[in-house]
This record gives sequence, structure tokens and C-alpha cells, in this order.
Amino acid sequence: MSGTVTLQDVADHAGVSRATASLVLRETGRVSQQTRQRVAESMQKLGYVYNRGAASLRTQTANTIGVVVTNIASPFFGELLHGLETGLTDSGYLPLLVNTGDNPDRQHEAIRKLREHQVAGLALVPATGTSPSLVDELRTWGLEHVLMTRYIKNIDAPYVGADDVVGGRLAATHLIEAHGCETIAYLGGLPAILSRTDRTKGVKEALKRNGLDASSLIDIPGAVNSISGLDLGQRLIEAGPLPDGIICHSDSIAFGLYRALRIHGLGTSTKVIGYDNIGGAALWEPPLTSVDTKGEALGRRAARMLLERIQEPGSPASIDKTIPQLAVRQSCGCQ
Repeated sequence: MSGTVTLQDVADHAGVSRATASLVLRETGRVSQQTRQRVAESMQKLGYVYNRGAASLRTQTANTIGVVVTNIASPFFGELLHGLETGLTDSGYLPLLVNTGDNPDRQHEAIRKLREHQVAGLALVPATGTSPSLVDELRTWGLEHVLMTRYIKNIDAPYVGADDVVGGRLAATHLIEAHGCETIAYLGGLPAILSRTDRTKGVKEALKRNGLDASSLIDIPGAVNSISGLDLGQRLIEAGPLPDGIICHSDSIAFGLYRALRIHGLGTSTKVIGYDNIGGAALWEPPLTSVDTKGEALGRRAARMLLERIQEPGSPASIDKTIPQLAVRQSCGCQ
């Protein structure tokens, strides 16, 4: 077990002195790359975990929770984190936040360092392309965890998020049945993001149910931010003509799209629905209709699920999916 393995055990296994192993661990000193690699391999084989908290002051690391997100600048994640932090701090836990930039390698390194800090649990928004082996690794370590807003395909892991198939279907059904839209575009979101796959699946289901060709969906992927929304909007306009309705992968993309429409003097010439219903959606002009996934409440539920798992380690994985609702405003054509 990793708790019984000492630095001396690692040094003996690697055939170096304890002092050399310590230099490798702290990434200091004049040690050859070959020796560093050998010590690192010994740590992995023996299951050694550097208790960084004990190495400093042995503070209250048992009361810390690792929080890993893909984009700390995202307004939706801001609301999610507010709810998560509230749930954790109310129960006496301190969140340690890490931003991965949606990079699986940075994510793995971040989780490794959080483990060194002896966090009591992990709340994770998985980076795009996360390997299923990550969950196996967390289980091997005995580190309780909850995935938020993004799941990992074909892996049974604790998860809190929105039912994005329902969300996509809800948005498309409104455009078709309430406003007679026959051509629809889906704007933004990278192809590998499973939430995007689920949302476009829901959109296509709505098209089929209303006698429209699902393959007619204009599908334009892209990054999830306002600058990307501006660029994607420009591309959609230049390809012309505009579809009857546009569903955006996030409210931020919708904001960028509207900037592109105004640059070209198109204003409200098409019907637009955003996703997530962030706080600024209602203040936009026109006020943005958006699929409400209740980010702050989602964060509180994730905190509750993780704390329950910490109290009962190894309990079966549970899935908590929000059924989205449509916050109807004026951007979709409603008054």
C-alpha cells in the first residue's frame, strides 16, 4: 500500500541514496535525467505518494477537496464553482482549484499534485479526450471523486450534470413548433465533447419527430467562447443564406454570434437560442432565450454527492442528471 512505502524504500529500489531520491522528488539538485527517470519508475512501481502537506507544515489537508475544471474563465463554470464552493465550505472543506485548459496531460499532472496534497476527494470536469483509465486510477488510489457536466464514455463513475439530449431536443422543438423553423444550425463546441454529441442528437431527434430531415442540420463546431462565436457567426453569414434558427453550444457563443449579425446589419434576422442560461443571458439585447442547466445548483449537488462518498467510501456510483428547462425570452422570436 502507498501509505506504507517510504522514501528510503524508493531509494533502495532505484539503487540511489535517500538524499538523491529527495532531490528528484523536489525537482532540485544536479541529478542526471537517467537517474531521475529510474527514481520516478520506482515511485510508480512501489506506489509511493509524496505527502506535500506533511513535508511543509502538515496543515489541514484532510479537509481539502481538489477541484479540476477545463476553463476557469467560462461564465458557466463560474456559476458551477460558486455552488460547489458553497456546498464544500458549508461542510468545513476547503476547495483547491486547478485549471487544465482542457488538456488531458495537464489534467493528469494536476491530479497527481492534488493527491500529493492529500485531498479528501476530487470534483472533476474531465478534459476533452480524457482516457477511461483515469477513473480506474482514481479507484486504485482510493480517491473519492465526482465528474461534473462531462462524463467519460462507457465508464461507470459518479456524475452530476444536465441531460443534454433533452436540452438539445427542447431547444430544437421550440424553434420548430413555436416558430415554424425548418432550417436549423448548431453552432460551437468541439466535436470530441460528449455534451455536444448529446445535444446535437437531441436536435436531430426533434427534427425527425417533426417530419424534417435530420441530415439537414447545419453543424459548425468550434471553441466555446464569445470570440469563437463571432468567428463562427461570420462563417455562417458568409456561407448564407442564414438558417431559420440557430442553437448555440453556450450563451457565450450566442453573444459572439450576435456581434457578427450586427456587424453585417442582420440584427435579429434569425432566431437564436443559447445554452446554460448564465446570469447575463437575460440582460442581453435582445434578451437571450437559453436552455437552463442550473449551473449553481448543479455545483451544490456535486458537492453533496462527493461529501456523501467521502463519508461512505467505495459506495456504488450514482448518476444525477438535471432535466433542463427552456428560459424563453425574445431572441427566439417570442415576445
